[in-house]
Amino acid sequence: MAAELHKLRFLPTPRWTLLVCLGFAAMGAVVALFDGSEAKSTYVDAAQVITGICTVIGSIVLGVWVAGVEYGQGTMRRVLSSDPRRGRVFAVKVLLAVAAALALTVIVWAASALLLLLAASANGAPSPGGDIVAASGQSLVANPIYAAIGCGVAVLARSMAGGMTAMLALVFVLDTALTALPVGDISLGSALREIGRAIEGGSGEQDVGHAVRVTLAWMVVLLTAAWARFARTDVT
Repeated sequence: MAAELHKLRFLPTPRWTLLVCLGFAAMGAVVALFDGSEAKSTYVDAAQVITGICTVIGSIVLGVWVAGVEYGQGTMRRVLSSDPRRGRVFAVKVLLAVAAALALTVIVWAASALLLLLAASANGAPSPGGDIVAASGQSLVANPIYAAIGCGVAVLARSMAGGMTAMLALVFVLDTALTALPVGDISLGSALREIGRAIEGGSGEQDVGHAVRVTLAWMVVLLTAAWARFARTDVT
């Protein structure tokens, strides 16, 4: 675990991912400031759209990177030489992906909330703080799950680029296609949004229990497949 934390701390990808996400959050606040709106919803929408999307993508990047960097730099054999327990190595990487995504989400949403509060105050709008905190709940639930699945997909693909491509296709293409199937909504994105709305105290089109089952099914299938591939085949 210590070695994994050192990678997270000292390698450039996590740092640049955080900086880019913070940059998008600042951009959203600047746009809201110059919009000059006195409606609280303007600032909440800016947080939901810009901060929400950038932290999803940032969490996917971190999740894929945690495993994909080993394949990209050819260091997976070295990792397994220091700890040959493949199940433990895989579990540590998934947990690190979850923790990194959660930390990224908290930091970026906190910065976004502060900047949007300042923008709202400058324009004489009511404080959007409470609504922004409520809106962040969906990201706090969804992003660690995306990161965990991203880590598993990178192990399946054995490639940083392959894992990233597969995850972006899953989130932004396959999810949309799955909502059109006549078998009920089984898309991961819809399930996570429903869970997020339930946490915020709202209600949506799906049953929350169904959304939880769909989310668990995606996680179990993809992470089990990734663990089986990692544990039973050569790392090259």
